[in-house]
Amino acid sequence: MKKVMILLAVLLTANVMMAQKKDRTDAFMYNKNGQYAKAMASIEKCINHEQFLGMKPNDQATAWYYRAQIYQNILQSQDENIRNLAPNALELAYESLMKCMENKDFFEENKQDIFQRVISVMNNYYTQGADLYNARQFAEAAPLFKKAYDISKSLGSNDSGDMLNLAAQSCLFSQDYTAALEYFTELKNSGVETADVYKHLAACYNGLGSSEQAMEMINAGLAINPGDANLILEKVNAYLKEGKGAEAVADLIKLQELDPENAQLLFVLGTIYGDENNADIYNVEKARQYYEAALAVNPDYYDAIYNIGVLYTGMANKKIEEANEITGFSKAEQEQYNGLIEQANELLRTGLPYLQRAYEAQPSDDVKNVLRSIYVKLNMMDEVKALEGK
Repeated sequence: MKKVMILLAVLLTANVMMAQKKDRTDAFMYNKNGQYAKAMASIEKCINHEQFLGMKPNDQATAWYYRAQIYQNILQSQDENIRNLAPNALELAYESLMKCMENKDFFEENKQDIFQRVISVMNNYYTQGADLYNARQFAEAAPLFKKAYDISKSLGSNDSGDMLNLAAQSCLFSQDYTAALEYFTELKNSGVETADVYKHLAACYNGLGSSEQAMEMINAGLAINPGDANLILEKVNAYLKEGKGAEAVADLIKLQELDPENAQLLFVLGTIYGDENNADIYNVEKARQYYEAALAVNPDYYDAIYNIGVLYTGMANKKIEEANEITGFSKAEQEQYNGLIEQANELLRTGLPYLQRAYEAQPSDDVKNVLRSIYVKLNMMDEVKALEGK
């Protein structure tokens, strides 16, 4: 009786194995005939059977190989309905190829085709990542570029830095600074030590709140390329973030020398020199000169136009405050008072055209209120009425 039971068990196992082989063969034929839904169902039935691991290693590898072919065909189909059969076909194809490669004998026999299929998977990850990147979906693009890079690296390629760089940039643009830092660091350690890499590393550290390390990266990049405008600008931004206007000026001047027609750089220099909080470099005349230089490049630069008007208004207000500190009634004191008020009015008259231009370009209540105040101080009542009518 025991021998009969053993024989039945052997027969049953053999029948199961034959059934699995049939599923695998069916999957192959369905795939060959373009019947991908049936091919997918047959191959999944085969590999998910509880007895699958009992099959011979070569038979298992063949099943995984067929599965990779099926999902790659689905992925590459021009028919949207077929592609919708397996939205994750790319991941399943890659998984299947990795599985069949675990069998060294099978891999050696089919090495050329398997390699071509793995390269195709890698290119698909890269292409999908590029599509998302171009659509500015950076968070979604990053893992696809990273997957392409990992596959390329596993194939022994030394020319995969572009994939890692795009993965890192995608993380940086999506503000995943931790991952971006990891990827850019790996890129640097692989020998890609360019000014751009150090610029991006600085941006990562800034994003993580590590300003000292960010400055180290900036300086390392500038050691490679002292004239790199982007790195100098990163350094300027770092200084400004820390309220170090004096340090920023020297680098801004370097930038301005590299790009003399850049009105924005001239404007920023004007704002630094015109900021009273930067007592060590506060210089109204230099601020005015830089604003005027910005306007010489771009006559319609609103911020420069407005800031010149504000600059003169600020100087006028200081004269008025100085005049109001005079409390005596002597002739000399009254002459001093009147002289300061006239100086204030002259400053207001000088700044007024700039504020008028600013208001004409971009009407706002703030500028309107400043204009009204100046018109009243200068006794320009017709202008006050005209302004109220606007």
